[in-house]
Amino acid sequence: MHRLVEELLRILGNRLLGIYLHGSLATGGFRPARSDVDLIGISRLPVEPIEKRRLAALLLRLSGSPCVVEFHLLAAEDLDPWRHPAPYLFHFSESWRERLTAEIGDGSWRQWNDEVHVDPDLAAHITVARARGAALYGPPPASVFPLVPPKDYLVSILSDLHWALERFDQDPEYAIMNACRTLAYLETGRVLSKDEGAAWALERLPPGSRRAVRWALGLRRAMNPGRADGR
Repeated sequence: MHRLVEELLRILGNRLLGIYLHGSLATGGFRPARSDVDLIGISRLPVEPIEKRRLAALLLRLSGSPCVVEFHLLAAEDLDPWRHPAPYLFHFSESWRERLTAEIGDGSWRQWNDEVHVDPDLAAHITVARARGAALYGPPPASVFPLVPPKDYLVSILSDLHWALERFDQDPEYAIMNACRTLAYLETGRVLSKDEGAAWALERLPPGSRRAVRWALGLRRAMNPGRADGR
Protein backbone atom coordinates (compact mmCIF):
# COMPACT_ATOMS: atom_id res chain seq x y z
CA MET A 1 0.00 0.00 0.00
CA HIS A 2 2.80 2.40 0.91
CA ARG A 3 4.49 1.78 -2.42
CA LEU A 4 1.28 2.46 -4.35
CA VAL A 5 0.74 5.76 -2.52
CA GLU A 6 4.33 6.79 -3.25
CA GLU A 7 3.94 5.96 -6.94
CA LEU A 8 0.65 7.86 -7.21
CA LEU A 9 2.34 10.89 -5.66
CA ARG A 10 5.23 10.54 -8.07
CA ILE A 11 2.89 10.59 -11.07
CA LEU A 12 0.46 13.27 -9.91
CA GLY A 13 2.69 15.41 -7.68
CA ASN A 14 1.12 18.32 -5.83
CA ARG A 15 -2.07 18.00 -7.84
CA LEU A 16 -2.97 15.03 -5.65
CA LEU A 17 -5.17 16.29 -2.83
CA GLY A 18 -5.69 12.94 -1.14
CA ILE A 19 -5.83 9.16 -1.39
CA TYR A 20 -8.62 7.41 0.50
CA LEU A 21 -9.29 3.83 1.47
CA HIS A 22 -12.89 2.62 1.42
CA GLY A 23 -14.61 -0.74 1.07
CA SER A 24 -13.96 -3.83 3.15
CA LEU A 25 -10.40 -2.96 4.15
CA ALA A 26 -11.77 0.21 5.77
CA THR A 27 -15.04 -1.14 7.20
CA GLY A 28 -14.12 -4.73 8.05
CA GLY A 29 -14.38 -8.15 6.45
CA PHE A 30 -11.39 -7.86 4.12
CA ARG A 31 -10.19 -11.20 2.71
CA PRO A 32 -6.82 -10.98 0.93
CA ALA A 33 -7.57 -13.87 -1.42
CA ARG A 34 -10.87 -12.40 -2.57
CA SER A 35 -11.40 -8.76 -1.59
CA ASP A 36 -10.32 -5.69 -3.52
CA VAL A 37 -8.28 -2.88 -2.02
CA ASP A 38 -10.66 -0.01 -2.80
CA LEU A 39 -9.10 3.43 -3.26
CA ILE A 40 -10.22 6.89 -4.36
CA GLY A 41 -7.76 9.60 -5.31
CA ILE A 42 -8.71 13.27 -5.51
CA SER A 43 -6.93 15.58 -7.95
CA ARG A 44 -6.88 19.35 -7.62
CA LEU A 45 -6.37 19.79 -11.38
CA PRO A 46 -7.18 17.98 -14.63
CA VAL A 47 -5.01 15.04 -15.65
CA GLU A 48 -3.58 14.59 -19.14
CA PRO A 49 -3.84 11.32 -21.11
CA ILE A 50 -0.11 10.62 -20.74
CA GLU A 51 -0.52 10.75 -16.95
CA LYS A 52 -3.52 8.45 -17.12
CA ARG A 53 -1.39 6.08 -19.17
CA ARG A 54 1.20 6.12 -16.38
CA LEU A 55 -1.51 5.44 -13.81
CA ALA A 56 -2.77 2.52 -15.88
CA ALA A 57 0.72 1.08 -16.25
CA LEU A 58 1.29 1.42 -12.50
CA LEU A 59 -1.93 -0.33 -11.55
CA LEU A 60 -1.53 -3.03 -14.17
CA ARG A 61 1.82 -3.77 -12.56
CA LEU A 62 0.87 -3.57 -8.88
CA SER A 63 -2.71 -4.88 -8.78
CA GLY A 64 -2.67 -8.51 -7.75
CA SER A 65 0.68 -8.23 -5.99
CA PRO A 66 -0.66 -9.59 -3.72
CA CYS A 67 -4.14 -8.00 -3.54
CA VAL A 68 -6.17 -6.68 -6.43
CA VAL A 69 -6.90 -2.95 -6.53
CA GLU A 70 -9.89 -0.91 -7.60
CA PHE A 71 -9.05 2.77 -8.04
CA HIS A 72 -10.98 5.88 -9.04
CA LEU A 73 -9.36 9.25 -9.60
CA LEU A 74 -11.80 12.12 -9.16
CA ALA A 75 -11.49 15.85 -9.76
CA ALA A 76 -12.06 17.95 -6.64
CA GLU A 77 -14.15 20.40 -8.67
CA ASP A 78 -16.53 17.60 -9.68
CA LEU A 79 -17.51 16.91 -6.07
CA ASP A 80 -19.11 20.32 -5.47
CA PRO A 81 -21.86 20.61 -6.48
CA TRP A 82 -22.62 16.92 -6.21
CA ARG A 83 -24.17 15.18 -9.21
CA HIS A 84 -25.27 11.62 -9.80
CA PRO A 85 -23.90 9.63 -11.48
CA ALA A 86 -20.60 11.21 -10.50
CA PRO A 87 -17.87 11.85 -13.08
CA TYR A 88 -14.37 10.47 -12.75
CA LEU A 89 -11.02 11.18 -14.38
CA PHE A 90 -9.64 7.64 -14.38
CA HIS A 91 -10.68 4.18 -13.27
CA PHE A 92 -8.90 0.88 -12.82
CA SER A 93 -10.16 -2.52 -11.77
CA GLU A 94 -9.21 -6.04 -12.75
CA SER A 95 -12.23 -6.18 -15.05
CA TRP A 96 -10.62 -3.31 -16.99
CA ARG A 97 -7.20 -4.97 -17.26
CA GLU A 98 -7.66 -6.40 -20.75
CA ARG A 99 -9.18 -3.20 -22.11
CA LEU A 100 -6.51 -0.91 -20.65
CA THR A 101 -3.72 -3.19 -21.83
CA ALA A 102 -5.15 -3.16 -25.36
CA GLU A 103 -5.60 0.63 -25.43
CA ILE A 104 -2.07 1.23 -24.21
CA GLY A 105 -0.83 -1.15 -26.89
CA ASP A 106 -2.74 0.35 -29.82
CA GLY A 107 -2.28 3.99 -28.82
CA SER A 108 -5.95 4.76 -28.22
CA TRP A 109 -5.03 5.93 -24.70
CA ARG A 110 -4.41 9.29 -26.38
CA GLN A 111 -8.21 9.70 -26.61
CA TRP A 112 -8.87 9.02 -22.94
CA ASN A 113 -9.81 12.66 -22.34
CA ASP A 114 -12.19 12.87 -25.30
CA GLU A 115 -15.25 11.91 -23.23
CA VAL A 116 -16.61 12.58 -19.75
CA HIS A 117 -16.98 9.29 -17.87
CA VAL A 118 -19.44 8.71 -15.01
CA ASP A 119 -19.98 5.84 -12.59
CA PRO A 120 -23.19 5.39 -10.55
CA ASP A 121 -21.24 3.24 -8.07
CA LEU A 122 -19.40 6.34 -6.88
CA ALA A 123 -22.41 7.45 -4.83
CA ALA A 124 -21.89 4.36 -2.66
CA HIS A 125 -18.09 4.53 -2.69
CA ILE A 126 -18.06 8.18 -1.62
CA THR A 127 -20.65 7.62 1.09
CA VAL A 128 -18.56 4.80 2.57
CA ALA A 129 -15.32 6.78 2.19
CA ARG A 130 -16.79 9.75 4.04
CA ALA A 131 -18.42 7.70 6.81
CA ARG A 132 -15.94 4.86 7.29
CA GLY A 133 -12.90 5.53 5.11
CA ALA A 134 -9.30 6.35 5.97
CA ALA A 135 -6.92 8.91 4.50
CA LEU A 136 -3.71 7.31 3.26
CA TYR A 137 -2.59 10.76 2.17
CA GLY A 138 -4.25 14.14 2.56
CA PRO A 139 -6.93 15.66 4.81
CA PRO A 140 -9.62 13.61 6.59
CA PRO A 141 -12.30 12.08 4.34
CA ALA A 142 -15.14 14.10 5.86
CA SER A 143 -13.42 17.34 4.86
CA VAL A 144 -13.02 16.25 1.23
CA PHE A 145 -16.04 14.15 0.28
CA PRO A 146 -19.53 15.65 0.08
CA LEU A 147 -22.60 14.31 1.80
CA VAL A 148 -24.21 12.20 -0.89
CA PRO A 149 -28.02 12.55 -0.91
CA PRO A 150 -29.59 9.40 0.56
CA LYS A 151 -31.64 8.82 -2.59
CA ASP A 152 -28.46 8.66 -4.71
CA TYR A 153 -26.76 6.31 -2.25
CA LEU A 154 -29.84 4.11 -2.22
CA VAL A 155 -30.00 3.94 -6.02
CA SER A 156 -26.32 2.97 -6.06
CA ILE A 157 -26.54 0.17 -3.48
CA LEU A 158 -29.78 -1.19 -4.93
CA SER A 159 -28.11 -1.37 -8.33
CA ASP A 160 -25.24 -3.35 -6.81
CA LEU A 161 -27.70 -5.63 -5.02
CA HIS A 162 -29.57 -6.25 -8.27
CA TRP A 163 -26.26 -7.14 -9.93
CA ALA A 164 -25.44 -9.55 -7.10
CA LEU A 165 -28.85 -11.22 -7.17
CA GLU A 166 -28.62 -11.75 -10.92
CA ARG A 167 -25.42 -13.73 -10.21
CA PHE A 168 -26.70 -15.49 -7.11
CA ASP A 169 -25.71 -18.94 -8.36
CA GLN A 170 -22.12 -17.76 -8.88
CA ASP A 171 -21.69 -16.08 -5.48
CA PRO A 172 -24.61 -16.64 -3.09
CA GLU A 173 -22.60 -15.54 -0.06
CA TYR A 174 -21.97 -12.09 -1.56
CA ALA A 175 -25.61 -11.69 -2.57
CA ILE A 176 -26.93 -12.63 0.88
CA MET A 177 -24.47 -10.42 2.74
CA ASN A 178 -25.17 -7.56 0.36
CA ALA A 179 -28.91 -7.95 0.90
CA CYS A 180 -28.42 -7.81 4.69
CA ARG A 181 -26.36 -4.65 4.45
CA THR A 182 -28.89 -3.01 2.15
CA LEU A 183 -31.83 -3.95 4.37
CA ALA A 184 -30.00 -2.56 7.40
CA TYR A 185 -29.53 0.75 5.59
CA LEU A 186 -33.21 0.89 4.63
CA GLU A 187 -34.21 0.25 8.24
CA THR A 188 -31.62 2.30 10.11
CA GLY A 189 -29.87 4.65 7.67
CA ARG A 190 -26.51 3.31 8.86
CA VAL A 191 -23.61 2.57 6.51
CA LEU A 192 -22.47 -0.91 7.57
CA SER A 193 -19.95 -3.48 6.42
CA LYS A 194 -21.25 -6.80 5.11
CA ASP A 195 -20.42 -8.49 8.43
CA GLU A 196 -22.14 -5.76 10.41
CA GLY A 197 -25.17 -6.00 8.13
CA ALA A 198 -25.34 -9.77 8.67
CA ALA A 199 -25.09 -9.34 12.45
CA TRP A 200 -27.92 -6.79 12.29
CA ALA A 201 -30.03 -9.17 10.19
CA LEU A 202 -29.52 -12.06 12.62
CA GLU A 203 -31.04 -9.96 15.38
CA ARG A 204 -34.01 -8.66 13.41
CA LEU A 205 -35.04 -11.05 10.64
CA PRO A 206 -37.72 -13.69 11.28
CA PRO A 207 -36.23 -16.99 12.51
CA GLY A 208 -36.93 -18.72 9.21
CA SER A 209 -34.81 -16.19 7.32
CA ARG A 210 -31.77 -16.42 9.57
CA ARG A 211 -30.47 -19.78 8.33
CA ALA A 212 -29.27 -18.34 5.02
CA VAL A 213 -27.59 -15.43 6.81
CA ARG A 214 -25.81 -17.79 9.22
CA TRP A 215 -24.67 -19.93 6.29
CA ALA A 216 -23.31 -16.92 4.39
CA LEU A 217 -21.62 -15.47 7.46
CA GLY A 218 -20.08 -18.83 8.33
CA LEU A 219 -18.75 -19.25 4.81
CA ARG A 220 -17.35 -15.74 4.85
CA ARG A 221 -15.55 -16.29 8.13
CA ALA A 222 -14.24 -19.67 6.99
CA MET A 223 -12.65 -17.90 4.02
CA ASN A 224 -11.08 -15.38 6.40
CA PRO A 225 -9.60 -17.56 9.18
CA GLY A 226 -8.25 -16.05 12.35
CA ARG A 227 -10.78 -13.22 12.50
CA ALA A 228 -13.53 -14.46 14.77
CA ASP A 229 -15.49 -11.23 14.44
CA GLY A 230 -15.50 -11.45 10.65
CA ARG A 231 -13.62 -8.21 10.21
